[in-house]
Amino acid sequence: MPQKVKDFYEEFPFPNKVIEARRNLYANAAWVSALAGRKPTEFKKRERILEAGCGTGEFSCGFALGKAHVLGIDISAASVERARALAKRFGLRNVEFRRMDILRNSLLKESFDFIFSMGVLHHTARPAETFGGLAGLLKPGGVIVIGLYNRHGRIPVMLKTGLVRLLAGKDTEKRIKLANRLFHKNKHITPRRRIWLADKYAHPLEKTVSVEEALGWFKENGIELLASKPAIPKKGGLLLTQLRWMLRGESFFSVSGRKAGRKI
Repeated sequence: MPQKVKDFYEEFPFPNKVIEARRNLYANAAWVSALAGRKPTEFKKRERILEAGCGTGEFSCGFALGKAHVLGIDISAASVERARALAKRFGLRNVEFRRMDILRNSLLKESFDFIFSMGVLHHTARPAETFGGLAGLLKPGGVIVIGLYNRHGRIPVMLKTGLVRLLAGKDTEKRIKLANRLFHKNKHITPRRRIWLADKYAHPLEKTVSVEEALGWFKENGIELLASKPAIPKKGGLLLTQLRWMLRGESFFSVSGRKAGRKI
């Protein structure tokens, strides 16, 4: 992963959410685990879960409410430090975090039952290649869930980001303040809000992916579609669906799939 992305997340560890109780941890992870057909507490003892690009660890810790062993990896030391602190605060012993580049990792092939990568692949230089690497870590019969910026749904945000970049240049702090003033009623910028604004308007590497592309990745890696959020049609109408997302302000979509073959 490019050095500039690593440097960005060292300064802006993301998402750094406020999680006050175990019920909040559960609720935060529930919609993601549902795409894999599970509740956060339903992961089993002998199962292994990987969150690739875990950030500050909120999803990983939510999955660890079950009995599976959870591994969260992230390129940012600042994010991993916060993730470990979150796990310690809730007494979660079946989750661990490692600083690791998802493109150049030392993990064993076909060793995970579930892989989650939410909002990560579109911040890599070669998303399709990165997905293929993750698919190789998944056991036959295992499930992978990815979340991506949609090429069509993201257009309004991209226009705003382009304007901010034009007016504020490369200075991250100027972008944050300008975007907050132009699009968010100049609200008070708390430390968490600063991180959110930076991720939205000043990220150094951001790509977008169409549903057609994501489904192509699945097909190339022998993965059958299971679920999606928002829902996508099983046959045809993909472009119209994505244009509807744009009109509704939905710029992010998630898809899950099962790898061909029986579990090892």
